[in-house]
Amino acid sequence: MHIINEFHIAFYAATLTICFTVLMFTFLQKRTDRIQNKLFIFMMFILIFNAFSTTGAAITEPWASTGNTAYYFLESFQFLYFLLHSALCPLLYYYVLSVTGKIRKRSILQNILISIPLIITEVFVLLNPIFHFVFYYDKAIKFHRNLAEYLIYGVAGLYFILSVIELLFSWNAINIRRRIALIYFFTLSLAGILIQLFNINIKSELFAESIALMGVMLAVENEDDRLDSDTNIYNRKALQMDVHNFQIMKEHVHMLFIKILNADVIERITGSANDDILTEVVATYLKTLVPRYNIYHPNPETFVITFSGYKDAKIEGIRDNIISRFEDRWYISNSEVLLEAVVISSSLPGELNSGDDVMFISDSIIPANANKDEINLAWLLRRAEIERAIKRSLREEKFEVYYQPTYNLIGSSLHGAEALVRMNDDSIGYISPEEFIPVAEQIGLVEEIDDYVLREVCTFLESGVPAEHGMDCINVNLSVIQCIRPGFFEHITDIVGEYNIEHAMLNFEITESVGAEDYQVLSKVAKKLKSKGFLLSMDDYGTGYSNMEGIFSLDFDVVKIDKSILWSAEKNSNGRIILKNSVNMIHDLGCKVLVEGVENKEHIEMLKVLGVDYLQGFFFSKPVPKQKFLEIISL
Repeated sequence: MHIINEFHIAFYAATLTICFTVLMFTFLQKRTDRIQNKLFIFMMFILIFNAFSTTGAAITEPWASTGNTAYYFLESFQFLYFLLHSALCPLLYYYVLSVTGKIRKRSILQNILISIPLIITEVFVLLNPIFHFVFYYDKAIKFHRNLAEYLIYGVAGLYFILSVIELLFSWNAINIRRRIALIYFFTLSLAGILIQLFNINIKSELFAESIALMGVMLAVENEDDRLDSDTNIYNRKALQMDVHNFQIMKEHVHMLFIKILNADVIERITGSANDDILTEVVATYLKTLVPRYNIYHPNPETFVITFSGYKDAKIEGIRDNIISRFEDRWYISNSEVLLEAVVISSSLPGELNSGDDVMFISDSIIPANANKDEINLAWLLRRAEIERAIKRSLREEKFEVYYQPTYNLIGSSLHGAEALVRMNDDSIGYISPEEFIPVAEQIGLVEEIDDYVLREVCTFLESGVPAEHGMDCINVNLSVIQCIRPGFFEHITDIVGEYNIEHAMLNFEITESVGAEDYQVLSKVAKKLKSKGFLLSMDDYGTGYSNMEGIFSLDFDVVKIDKSILWSAEKNSNGRIILKNSVNMIHDLGCKVLVEGVENKEHIEMLKVLGVDYLQGFFFSKPVPKQKFLEIISL
């Protein structure tokens, strides 16, 4: 008996070592605030107390026959073991519900009903000192199981089976690592329990359970891959995983998206793009409103808060508090900073129907010129629709090139045309360029659209139809962002080189709105284009920075005066002075002048007096599809 007890004590000592190690790691990691964390810690404490009580029983058992005191301690240790250990499988069941997220959907009544078997077993254990329902020692101090102990094993088996069922029903809501860890926990625990059930002299239960819980700690409780190491806030991966879980579990979740519009202020203050400073300051405030595990930080400018089971009034109050806080200044790096932010409220499912929707709202870049008061969920969802439509149109080649003719002022003969991209999506209908081009620029697809337009124009020119109708050139718009990127010139010439066309038939339009720092790069590109025989136009003259020295260093062939200047000249004398001097200056610099926005004969007569070269506007034609354009120029 003495040797067997020493063997048992070795098992219990190993269990204690494992449990204390796991607890120390858990507390050092500060992962103690979620329900699943608390249940996990509770299970670990049960194993620790069980290991102490069974160790005490193993030590006192050889002395129990020598006196009442030792016997009393022996029974007390065994009593404590059953009292605590009977709760382990029920706790495992609730732990599985917590990991899968299903516990958030359980009502108080459901929790009470499912706890009845546990309550019954605990009653039997509590009554054991009187009636010995669970166990007893005979006169030879030999341990005997009674019927209630088998009932405890049966109830444990019931909770074990329920845990497996919940795990299977929630299989897709758990990632692979957690699935393996929970299966490992179940298998190892079950093996240890069954071995001790059929051979009472092998005390394998606690040791197997402690090993299994250590595995769970490493694979489930450890969230290093879900957390930002510096700020301890849930990251992008965590948001994606949890949104997936919400959807699989059909859980209704309210969400607040906090999008900071001027996050770059941190770089101006600190001299470095240290996003963690902003994250820590804002997250610290948000943690005063909601628990840490409800806060996500998917990108430097965005925070997301999730609410499950919160009343609408509570959520609205938190939203108002956040808005109010951002109206005040923040203390960052010894400086007071006013952070501009929008707070967008939504629900999943409902306004948001997929994880892609959630991530789109998180990642949406709000333009600097956007009206903050107009930005809401509908505004962002519209942008999401447009983004998807752009990708569809590129994938399915659904963009269409329209042409707006340009005319010589003298004789009103056809001069050329401007190629303009149009988008008519099968799902959401017509989308204006003013709406989809900014989105395309933000998601990095404007170059693909520009390439599509260029290829369509080159195909049209290669057909010979434009030349047959006396067209001098077709204007193709280029974004400045596209022009200043490395390899742009080679990219353009490679595309045009696929077609048998005269380079002078292509007139590339570049907007006037160019930052001074971009002129040097743009000037080199412009010279290369000109050296290959392409024409170059300035678009929208009169709406940009008007850096004359920079603008005209690009050696444009044509300068297009924006329609706003023409319409202003129609209304007042100051406008006419501006238009007249603009035309004279452009001519003096050796460039041709094209005026946009010509809508009536009065415009034409005024422009004849000024001696402009080319006209474009609705008086002649609005932008039309290629077939309609061919009909117009064939008249």
